[in-house]
Amino acid sequence: MKIIVCSKNPVKISAAEEAFKSYFMEMEVNFLDLSAKLGGFKQPMSSEETLNSALKRIEIAQTIEKADYYVSMEGGMSADEHGAFLTWYVCVSDSSGVKSIAGGGRMPLPRAVFDELIANKEKELGDIMDRIAKEDNVKQKGGSTAIFTKNRIMRKDVFKRAIIMSLIPFTSEVYKQLEG
Repeated sequence: MKIIVCSKNPVKISAAEEAFKSYFMEMEVNFLDLSAKLGGFKQPMSSEETLNSALKRIEIAQTIEKADYYVSMEGGMSADEHGAFLTWYVCVSDSSGVKSIAGGGRMPLPRAVFDELIANKEKELGDIMDRIAKEDNVKQKGGSTAIFTKNRIMRKDVFKRAIIMSLIPFTSEVYKQLEG
């Protein structure tokens, strides 16, 4: 079984490997660096942009390489009358193009971080978190989730759970029976 991860980020690749291993023993996990295909990447600044970015990565990957499953993970920001939030979506697609989406979780984000991203559209959350944590490449480690939860929840864990949930239509007999 071949799985394509639509990212070169080692945290996302590891999350995908662990999630798929919980269902499938024999598999090959490859990744695609889609940065050139995505053009000037912009940090998603709404739930809709975050979901659309995850879906776009799947669509691009399916034109580049054949696989049994494709998985795309995207983190973004959103804000509403309740505050600013970090949000994430995962999309899993099988080789026939059937897609399943999970995620959409929300984690409180300091408004100052959100406002800095609005003011500096060339930045990503990882850039700001590197400065705040006084670390390099936080997004390829525990992420902002780990920083704000004192390592109780790692970025990989958030994505791994969402991938497992995205696999439900493909792996759950109960779901398949109820879906008909």
